[in-house]
Amino acid sequence: MREKPFILVVDDEDSFPEVICAKLNASGFETAHAKSRDEAMKKAEELMPDLILMDVQMPKVQGTDAALDLKQNEKTKDIKVAFLTSMKELGEGFTGAPTDVSKELGMEDFLQKTDDLDVLLEKIKKILAKPPVPTSEPAPAATSVPASTPTP
Repeated sequence: MREKPFILVVDDEDSFPEVICAKLNASGFETAHAKSRDEAMKKAEELMPDLILMDVQMPKVQGTDAALDLKQNEKTKDIKVAFLTSMKELGEGFTGAPTDVSKELGMEDFLQKTDDLDVLLEKIKKILAKPPVPTSEPAPAATSVPASTPTP
């Protein structure tokens, strides 16, 4: 068991993750940074963070897809994930309030990158303090029942 909550920040850029990781570290958290979906998957499986802060807009694989991949992975499905982005919406293909859509996708919240890191820190603490958003269980696979053999 860890002494400090561990947060994985997934963002393809360097500047904001450096700033938020420094703030989180100074506030008693442990952090790591991943720059892509593949790196995030690998670090999530290895490090098993308490929370993943996922940028939405990333090259190759969008953060929304990467987050869904984490939730579908047996090893990482129970890790809390929150979107952390400069965007005001989740992006193309999603309609509705970003927080509501995020929760429907099994994420904890939709957070916006901000200059007020204290506000962001308080939101992160609230996410860590509450139980995880339940993930939808896949429907059970249909089982075929063998036809009974007629008796003569």
